[in-house]
Amino acid sequence: MTMKTVLVTGGNRGIGFEICRQLDERGCTVILGSRDLEKGQETTRYLSNKVVVKQLDVTDQESVFNLYNSLLVEFGKLDVLINNAGIGEKKETHENSLLAGIKNTLETNIPGVRQMIKFSTPLLKKSGIAPHLHGAGDTSLTHVKEIMETNFYGPWRMMQTFIPLLQKSRDGRIINISSGMGELKSLTGFYPGYSLSKSSLNALTIMFSNELKNRGVSVNAMCPGWVKTDMGGPNAPLDVSEGADTAVWLATEKEIPTGNFFKERKIINW
Repeated sequence: MTMKTVLVTGGNRGIGFEICRQLDERGCTVILGSRDLEKGQETTRYLSNKVVVKQLDVTDQESVFNLYNSLLVEFGKLDVLINNAGIGEKKETHENSLLAGIKNTLETNIPGVRQMIKFSTPLLKKSGIAPHLHGAGDTSLTHVKEIMETNFYGPWRMMQTFIPLLQKSRDGRIINISSGMGELKSLTGFYPGYSLSKSSLNALTIMFSNELKNRGVSVNAMCPGWVKTDMGGPNAPLDVSEGADTAVWLATEKEIPTGNFFKERKIINW
């Protein structure tokens, strides 16, 4: 079997690094994209010398174009693009939004503060991740835009740019690392910016899958689950090897469908 050439964005840590490690073990030619080139190069001591580290900031079109031109010259094609680079909510943003929300509520309706705390407490106990008491109604839109720039516009920018290289493959594939928090029927105000970015990424996955299904490129999204990473925190039930598994499977399985959302190698609802 011909080994695949795979580009992983945000490959220097967390799930992205584990995806690179597993693909490297399977003999793929792995291109590890890292916003900080030195940090990316530091990770190579855990990988084989076949892994190629490239500077890549998915929020910077010039950086994306530079990588495209580099891969065009070095490899001439790309078999798999894994859009993994992403950011989560910031705890300080939650705290600032909470203070602003309480101040506004106190000025008009003191019982409303009690109701907000009453509603939020069970969710806080259940979540196991950074606590917050705000929702879509009082989150910072500036921070939402920052999240969208990386988690949504970043993958869109990558797909637009790398389609020509993917079409040079006999079996081009795009895999978007999404989240169950973006599932439409389950949307709440819980981490609103992050959830919205993943719902939007899922919609983009469907859009591109329909656009590219007759052009030799499959497009799917996957949910890694709640994983022990810097973003997921130490209380997460899954190791990075488990979180990376479905993405690696989608990249290497002989035949896969297009336009689906996967978790644990199974199709789930959008």
